[in-house]
Amino acid sequence: MAKPATTTKKRPRKKGPKSVDGKKVSKPVEPDETSVAASGEADIPVKDAAAEMPHSEPVENPHLVEKRRIVNDLFQRGLAAHQAGQIDDAIRLYSASLRQNPKQPDVWNNLGVALRRSKKFEAALMAYRRAAELRPENAGLWSNMGNCLREMMRFEEAIVAHKKALELDDSIKSHTFNTGLVYRDLNRFEEALEYFERALAIDPDYVDANWDKALAHLALGNFADGWAGYETRRKLADNPIRPLEGAVEWDGKADLRGKRILLRAEQGFGDMIQFARFVPLVAKKAAHVILECRKELLPIMRTVSGVGTLVEKGAPLPEFDVHVPLLSLPHVMGISGKELQKISADPYITPPPGKQVRLAPPAGTVLKVGLIWAGKLNPRDRSCPLEMLLPLLSAKGAAFYSFQIDDRRADLGKIGLDAFVTDLGDHIHDFGDSAALMQAMDLVISIDSSPAHLAGALGVPVWMLQLFTTDWRWMVDRADSPWYPTMRIYRQEQANDWSVPVRKLSADFATLLQARQRNDSVQ
Repeated sequence: MAKPATTTKKRPRKKGPKSVDGKKVSKPVEPDETSVAASGEADIPVKDAAAEMPHSEPVENPHLVEKRRIVNDLFQRGLAAHQAGQIDDAIRLYSASLRQNPKQPDVWNNLGVALRRSKKFEAALMAYRRAAELRPENAGLWSNMGNCLREMMRFEEAIVAHKKALELDDSIKSHTFNTGLVYRDLNRFEEALEYFERALAIDPDYVDANWDKALAHLALGNFADGWAGYETRRKLADNPIRPLEGAVEWDGKADLRGKRILLRAEQGFGDMIQFARFVPLVAKKAAHVILECRKELLPIMRTVSGVGTLVEKGAPLPEFDVHVPLLSLPHVMGISGKELQKISADPYITPPPGKQVRLAPPAGTVLKVGLIWAGKLNPRDRSCPLEMLLPLLSAKGAAFYSFQIDDRRADLGKIGLDAFVTDLGDHIHDFGDSAALMQAMDLVISIDSSPAHLAGALGVPVWMLQLFTTDWRWMVDRADSPWYPTMRIYRQEQANDWSVPVRKLSADFATLLQARQRNDSVQ
């Protein structure tokens, strides 16, 4: 008698929304957080099904049923941990699920999301690639891979991944937008604009695309379009502008005669210093100017011409008739590129009255040089390793002074430079102290940070070390700045490589030092 045929059946896969990594967006403050959506149940191939009796339902192997349950439980627990922000637990649970069954593209993708969130970019890239091998037709996976490569500053590879995503599905606005971000990071703003426009063709109200489109226009010097689009910052998820319900906002056209106008604080220290140059223009139109700013800026903002009243950000506001965010002034006043250069021709901040600075540089000093080599890590680390500046610091005839006020002051001792650089950190409590000390410098060498803005606003010569991916305000392919006539910019030519700008800066510094020494000897 012939044996009955043995048949097997697979459990149908439950389909759910695929998890797609959140995009990284350029913003005035912190970048967006990554979000994760639930994905479908893992599919476990059935290999050893039980023999089926004639005319009976198939019976699954209990071992495989239990394994499927364990794998799915690990994934669901990992997903719950991920959504709760417990990233380390999510990574551990996703990994455990994948060790049980590595053929889960959604879990590989979620693992990549979590690893990228933890800044473990190489491992995240491996996870994304494993997911793409299992599901190469998934555009979201390729977009995630491109986002990861972009954060690793492997821009050309990122473009390849993003364009693969667009080949698979060009109807998703974020895929197009993310491609534009890579071109923006490459300082190829014209190409970036093309992709931002394509994303906006899909969704004209796409806030992130409108925002980065504005920054691209500003970087290219298209100020009219740039300033108009810069107002999009009000719609960003982490909008920093203090809400004032029911108050009248100045549109730049209404008559301000006899009016009290409040200029509202927003964004960082450098932004406030940069845009304070427009206060005197408003003061010529209004009866009284009230400037809101953070506590640390109060001493120097008192010196800006036209400021009538200063109020600390977060404190109760005095009576006013109209208001406008400080960073909206170029837009509402229609500031052009030529007008900007005219406005910026002269210093507009001075050290607070009564601030006395006495420096005792070594004999033979012809240059007093301020140094700022490190800053905040977010949204992007702009620091230059102090070790890179060692050849500069060995120059005879120059006295160097550190303006670092954070943990990076310790770099001096770690490297053994205490005898070569004077640490001013204990003397700096606010920007008033920094301004008084900077005014005593012949030159300030700084990364892209608020001290660079302060030096420029004071009219002190400042040489700025700039990352490869430029910030909109420093524009592209130029060593000067329309914002600060005394600024010289030294740009990275490749991402993460300070060697070229430091070498150029060091050569220029040697030339300057020799010229000062010749002049000193003549006198």
